[in-house]
Amino acid sequence: MAGQPNVAAEIELRWGDGTHLFALKLKQIEELQRLCGVGLGEIAQRLLIQRRWYAGDIVETLRLGLIGGGLPAVRARELIETYVDGHPLADPRDPANHLATAQAVISAAYFGVAEASEEPEGKAEAAAGEGTDGSTSRPSPGRPSRSGSRRSKSAA
Repeated sequence: MAGQPNVAAEIELRWGDGTHLFALKLKQIEELQRLCGVGLGEIAQRLLIQRRWYAGDIVETLRLGLIGGGLPAVRARELIETYVDGHPLADPRDPANHLATAQAVISAAYFGVAEASEEPEGKAEAAAGEGTDGSTSRPSPGRPSRSGSRRSKSAA
């Protein structure tokens, strides 16, 4: 399977108090579906395509994504209470707003995220010259960008 990129269903994003690893693993996906009352496909449709989301689609995607990324459930709940409750869900002035972050988490679970470190030598250097920040990844406009390392987590 040469040439196939290494794809992970997790993403490291700047959100809340720092950079966090988000992952919706099977256990978190099942809980998300139960809490939202619909399947993952419907949640993805509401968040990504139809833009007819419920607050729970965003909040529970974030909370469960933090848990799947390795954060204890109590800490994930604390972050939601601190950074989501009483704050705009989709503040257009904040590129790491809750909606954009939930969309990135759902996208990672659904489509995966290519590992930047898996690019053949030479290709990474050529791609680095394409962006203004030297990044080899191409973040979507208005979406949080992904870090080069998917395993490291830093707390603020």
